[in-house]
Amino acid sequence: MNTTYRQMSFIKSFTMAVTFSGALLLTRIIKTDSLFFLFLVWNLFLAGIPYLITTLLSIRKVNNVIFWSGFIIWLVFLPNSPYIITDLQHLRLSTLHSVWFDVLLILSFAINGLIIGFASLQMMQQLLSERLTQKTTKYGVHIILLLCGFGIYLGRVLRWNSWDILQNPIGILSDILKRILFPIQHIDTWIFTIGFGSFLIITYHLIAYYQDKN
Repeated sequence: MNTTYRQMSFIKSFTMAVTFSGALLLTRIIKTDSLFFLFLVWNLFLAGIPYLITTLLSIRKVNNVIFWSGFIIWLVFLPNSPYIITDLQHLRLSTLHSVWFDVLLILSFAINGLIIGFASLQMMQQLLSERLTQKTTKYGVHIILLLCGFGIYLGRVLRWNSWDILQNPIGILSDILKRILFPIQHIDTWIFTIGFGSFLIITYHLIAYYQDKN
């Protein structure tokens, strides 16, 4: 299957999946007269930014300065893709009557975020393999996924977001350095990071294994 056709097929299927998530959200809004879960739309939009970046980088050959600049921006936004999984914490606000519908709603957005993130990572892995050795690329993917775990921690626990790198770089860098320089005092950070990072690594490889078999 040619790469362009495969990518168009993925976009078509992903659009259908997002439409389903949107239908679930609309149903909940109508039934509960509440816009509370509307933030899922914004979170899924952020999750799609890395895919847009890798698509732009794949369209034509770019020089190293443009590529690595794009890579850094991509890396900053990539944790937004698996981040939606942590929105399951909002289930504690659901009523007994709506909780199972809310599970389906959040999971549908979370899975879409995870899929679009992994699709972006696969594209970036291919782009990296054109510039680095296969071994370096392979280990680089693992590091990227661990960094995603750390990025999720920064967003969910410390409440930083991707834009804060521009709006408040000193504040976010200060929080990061504290955890690097004093890891024992911030052991929860690293348990969270390794836990989520390992989950992403395992899931990514399982999906890649299934694709290779087909």
